[in-house]
Amino acid sequence: MNYNIIGAVIFFALGVAVACINYFVSRAILIKCPDKFSLSAVIRQITQILYIVLVYFAAEKLMWSLTYVLVGAVLGVTVPMTFFTQKLLKINKTSQKKEEKKEGEADG
Repeated sequence: MNYNIIGAVIFFALGVAVACINYFVSRAILIKCPDKFSLSAVIRQITQILYIVLVYFAAEKLMWSLTYVLVGAVLGVTVPMTFFTQKLLKINKTSQKKEEKKEGEADG
């Protein structure tokens, strides 16, 4: 089997792990203090950039093809985030519904 493909799969899996960490951090910020949710976007970008830089230097040390490894890493970070973004939108909609109910109860 081609070792470059194995490297791409490994870094894809690590990218999924980074996306999961980003999701849990974003979800915690959204639930605890939704006013500061834009902070989670900064955290996500920083962790993704650090991961890609780490992959770049690791590929040189491990003697894997840079192209395969970077493609695996980028797909590992971006593909799960589409799913996680949909989950964050659902959480945001439910928190907005709770706030609307509280405002309506105070008026009644």
